[in-house]
Amino acid sequence: MKKFLVLVVVAMVLFTAAGCSKSAKGSGGSDTIVFGTSADYPPFEFHILDDGVDKIVGIDVSLAYQIAADMGKTLQIADMNFDNLLTLMAKGDCDFVIAAIEQTPERIKQASCSDPYFTDQPPMVLVKKGNEGLYKSLDDFAGKTVGAQSATTMSETVSDEMEGAIPLFMASVVDLINNLVYDKCDALLLDGSVALQYAAVNADLAIADVDIGEALPYCVWVAKDDPKGLLKSINATIAKVLSDGSMERFIEEAEELSSQALD
Repeated sequence: MKKFLVLVVVAMVLFTAAGCSKSAKGSGGSDTIVFGTSADYPPFEFHILDDGVDKIVGIDVSLAYQIAADMGKTLQIADMNFDNLLTLMAKGDCDFVIAAIEQTPERIKQASCSDPYFTDQPPMVLVKKGNEGLYKSLDDFAGKTVGAQSATTMSETVSDEMEGAIPLFMASVVDLINNLVYDKCDALLLDGSVALQYAAVNADLAIADVDIGEALPYCVWVAKDDPKGLLKSINATIAKVLSDGSMERFIEEAEELSSQALD
């Protein structure tokens, strides 16, 4: 099992994370740059309470702060539904998006992406503890209700590869987890590290031994054809954090904080 999460971010940076506007607009060349994400996906982006203050933290959030710092800008976070992220970015509601988003042909038609910054563990199936032995292949989900986050590659897998499964697609992973806990669905398909985090903090959940295939790398996304000229600086930051040990620190810190993720 990979270890996840570290954000060694200066105290001043952490304090600015508190204000998370759902209606924030892109910077348009100001001293502020707006980062769009969907903060329900530990260890990548999630809410915690820090001395009673709601903050968004995670691997992707740490990377976003580093991107902003390297540009000499102040970061503002726009917390939105995952399935609207690229559309709202195209409308100018944020300047760039990081939300554990893989590069796919469909997304490349909508937006432009950076070099990869992280490759997750393969997708995993999360089930109620005691049921993990019921599932050994994709065929075993026929007639079962399988949940996944809307507009993700996980939802495509449920629709295209789990023949006979009854899909349950929701915008919020937290809502999906609640459906599984309260027996309103049989299984969830999630990115590997996210499934592991939820299993680690919830004794009622477990990982089924089912091979879903390999994971695709995650990228930072900007508006199509990069009209604000952000990708050069973003790629330089990614190269730096992958070479100087920063990404490992982001992962360790996020792992420590994941147990505090708000429901």
